[in-house]
Amino acid sequence: MSLFDNPDQLRQLQNLLNPSRRRGGIEGSSSSEDEEESLVVNKQTPGSIGPQAAGAGASKARGKKKVNLVATPLEEPPKPQPSTLEEWQEAQEREDADILETRKYPEYTMTYRQAVGTEDVFLQMGQRTAASASCEDLVLDISLPDEEMTADKMSLKLQEKELDLGTTLYRLKLPLPHAVDVDRCQAKYDKELCKLRLTLRLRRELDYVNF
Repeated sequence: MSLFDNPDQLRQLQNLLNPSRRRGGIEGSSSSEDEEESLVVNKQTPGSIGPQAAGAGASKARGKKKVNLVATPLEEPPKPQPSTLEEWQEAQEREDADILETRKYPEYTMTYRQAVGTEDVFLQMGQRTAASASCEDLVLDISLPDEEMTADKMSLKLQEKELDLGTTLYRLKLPLPHAVDVDRCQAKYDKELCKLRLTLRLRRELDYVNF
């Protein structure tokens, strides 16, 4: 006796393979709507392999969402708070100066620069590449049009991860993308072009590997 000789067995096979499909309109169909829903709920999936969790634990596991580390932005560590009265006063003065600032924000460009020798260009003896990881310096060009102040009177404060430039017409407070070596940085001002060029020596964690 073949499997195809019995229509009931064919219906059972179809319900087993595709339980969500309705078979209304066919004579001899004895499955009700509740039975079809139970088949959908009890459908076997690859996740059904292995020990099943308890009902309450499974509902909690389904309700708990996993954090997507790619889509979730990283939280910055909190900044250290001032511990003395003098530090509080300095922080308050800087905050007030930023709020009451009326000077213009200058335009600037950032470019990476690396020291390439003959052995790198022709012999390719070093490990340098065209990526920014192989660059030693960060060149910052700041355009200061219509600025009449001389370079010796400009206010320039350079920290490891922040730059603060102040002139008569302009104010630039800029966080740096990488930590810099303050003692090995250079500044040059072109009075004709009204452009200030800062050559900042980078100090990164893996520089000993890339150079």
